[in-house]
Order: sequence, then structure tokens, then C-alpha cells
Amino acid sequence: MYWMQLRRGQLDAFDRRTPVILPTAAVEQHGEHLPLGTDCMITGAVIDRLDQAMDRKILVMPTVQVGCSEHHMVFPGSLTLTHETYRRTVMEYVDSVRRHGFRRVMILNGHGGNEAINAVLNQQIGQQYEDLECLVGGWAPIGAPQTRAISEGGHLSCGHAGEFETSIMLALAEELCDMSLAEDGGIPTRVESMRYDLFGGGVASSYQPFHELSHNGVYGKPSLASAEKGHRILSVTVESIQELIESFWDDVKDLPSLA
Repeated sequence: MYWMQLRRGQLDAFDRRTPVILPTAAVEQHGEHLPLGTDCMITGAVIDRLDQAMDRKILVMPTVQVGCSEHHMVFPGSLTLTHETYRRTVMEYVDSVRRHGFRRVMILNGHGGNEAINAVLNQQIGQQYEDLECLVGGWAPIGAPQTRAISEGGHLSCGHAGEFETSIMLALAEELCDMSLAEDGGIPTRVESMRYDLFGGGVASSYQPFHELSHNGVYGKPSLASAEKGHRILSVTVESIQELIESFWDDVKDLPSLA
């Protein structure tokens, strides 16, 4: 159920064991072929399907739409928050939820640039609120063990605006995509063990602005994308997230549905 769609009394009727999902995303360039809101749209689609799959037994907070995208600011249209602004925003969202009695929060991320500060938030929330459990993860890494096999391109195919994100956007909003402008892109890392993609990172990392990683704002192979693939990725990803939530909080399935 969506927090903003509920009346005060309806929200108050929810069991305080209900997981509260806080989606985090970004507004930034995704090559020439995808819209600036790609991360928000994909994260929103994942959340909507998760809410349905879990029989409305989660509470979905308003998405933190603008994230940490300083590395994309050379490209037109990108918006960014500083790490501190983002950190304080998420902390105050979580504090608000806690003050209403909820004790289970999942930060479900849809943007790689938020991952580092989300890891810090996970520690800070746990240390500041000992009576609250916070689960932090991204839709892509959570789904990776199952979705990786869907990729046809291997490494450098599913980075940014590549095979997976383009496939999902074709499935969700093909009218917002212009595949005539799609170009594969991305510069391999100097050290093979440091390579990374949508599924996860390497053994170490070194900051680089995105224009040093890609000449065209793409890190991947949108040429391999398809709407059919996008639907499969969404379905498998949602199953993986649901399994994680219901394993971490194993009484969620027994909560009453107030849909």
C-alpha cells in the first residue's frame, strides 16, 4: 500500500510490524536514448509489482527521487544532491516512520550513486535507533543471482543505460525511448578484478566521473535490449526481493492484508 494514498486512520490501522519500503532513485542522463527519469521509473515499477506480489502487506513511502549524481553532472539534465543532503533526507524519512511506531524499514535503491551513502546510512540508522531494523539493498544486486543469466552480453553489457535498463524501459514506456539514438558504450577498467556492472562491484574501487568511463553516457549494450527481456527481468527481480523480505522478517506473510 502507498503511504500517500492512505487516510490517517487507514495508515494507523497497519500492524507496526509491517515493512516500510523507502525507494531511492535518481534523475540523471541515461545516454541519448532513455529519459532522465529512468531510475525513478524502473524503481517505481519494481515497487508497484512488489506491492501486488506481497498482497499489499508493505507500506511504500514517497520515493527519494533525486539522489547522488555528481558523477553525471557533465551531461545535460542530471540533477544531484550532496551526500549530506541525501543522508539527512533519508534519516529524517526514517525518523518520521519510527515516530509513528513502525520498526521495520527497507531502503530499496535504484541508483548506483546512492550505494556508498546508503551503506553509511545503514550503520547510522542501526546505531541511532536500536529498536528499529533497517534492511538496505538495491533492486539490481538483489535480483542479480537470478537475472544475470538473462543477459546476453556479459560484462560491460549491463552497466548504465545498457542491456537491462533499456530492456526494462522498453517494457514500461517504449514511447519515451528512442532506440534510433541508442549506442553501446563504456571503457573497461584498467584492472580486471576491479570491473563492475549493474550486478555488483569489483575487489576495489576508485572514483571517476562518468564522462571518463563512457564517451556517450552509456556503460553497456542497449543494442541487446528488448521489451520481452525487460518483463522477465522485472518478474524475476520482484520474486527475489519478496523472498528476501519474507526471509528477513519471517512473520510478514502472516500479517493481515488491509487492501
